Amino acid sequence: MYKEFLETFILVFVAEIGDKTQLMLMTLATKYTIFQMLVGILAGVALNHGAAVFIGCYISNIAEDYLLKIFAGVIFIIFGIVTIIYEDEDKKERYFNLGPVVTTALTFFLGEMGDKTQLMCMTLSMESNYPAIVLTGSVTAMLAVGFVGIIIGTSLTKYIPSYIIKTISGLIFIIFGIMRLLS
Repeated sequence: MYKEFLETFILVFVAEIGDKTQLMLMTLATKYTIFQMLVGILAGVALNHGAAVFIGCYISNIAEDYLLKIFAGVIFIIFGIVTIIYEDEDKKERYFNLGPVVTTALTFFLGEMGDKTQLMCMTLSMESNYPAIVLTGSVTAMLAVGFVGIIIGTSLTKYIPSYIIKTISGLIFIIFGIMRLLS
């Protein structure tokens, strides 16, 4: 149980550092309080990743165990490669004018649609014995990354080039993918 939480937390945390939703969050942080933003992140991510975990559990009930491990391994390796080589062309931050909590929640809900962390939650929940723990780890990681984004802002990218952060993140995905394929 702790392993699933820790694995989910680490993967989601590493994947979100420097991601588009964190960049959008940095923009929103200039307008809203930390509390408003954390509540918005919680709501948006719980809905988005909750749907991913639900779908992952459904898929796991209809597929064989070894196929799920192969699928998860391949997906993680693909995430790793995409993370290393993908250039985010759309760096425009978008936000809504619906109040701080709703704006942040919608930003995260929409920003995470089809994102690697949403797909990762789905994949992890497919082979999980405790899908609620996967969701908890994911939401906790998103809150932690959001808090880091709010407090530290762009300080990290001033000292560490974003391509190094992306490369490290990508390598972690590839390692987890290989571990899945070998198990």
